[in-house]
Amino acid sequence: MKKIIIVEDNRKNLELFKAVLGMIPNLEILAKENGKDGLELIISEEPDIILLDIQLPDMKGTDICKELRKMEKFFHTPIIAVTSFAMKGDKARIIEAGFNDYVSKPLNILEFRKKIQNIIEVEAF
Repeated sequence: MKKIIIVEDNRKNLELFKAVLGMIPNLEILAKENGKDGLELIISEEPDIILLDIQLPDMKGTDICKELRKMEKFFHTPIIAVTSFAMKGDKARIIEAGFNDYVSKPLNILEFRKKIQNIIEVEAF
């Protein structure tokens, strides 16, 4: 079973992510609604995939990603930014912060699920 952690402060978005990802078999979903708790959960649980909102009330998703990339155990963990930032240059800035990919809000449900499923298949042992 694969494990994904979602760090998202908007409860409606979080519930949507859980519902969409809940359709993927053999995927355990854990979530936190703020950056500090999310970072602690990620470090303790060592998930296979991490979804981070960029704009969190207490800590930016980019800062969390940078912290995780400093730790050897997270060098190769797929970290996906989920954000409403869609301006020119935002994707490049997010990738430079250490994210593997970027999903924009509002969410395209089919593309989102397919992206996560592809990551799971690539990461399969």
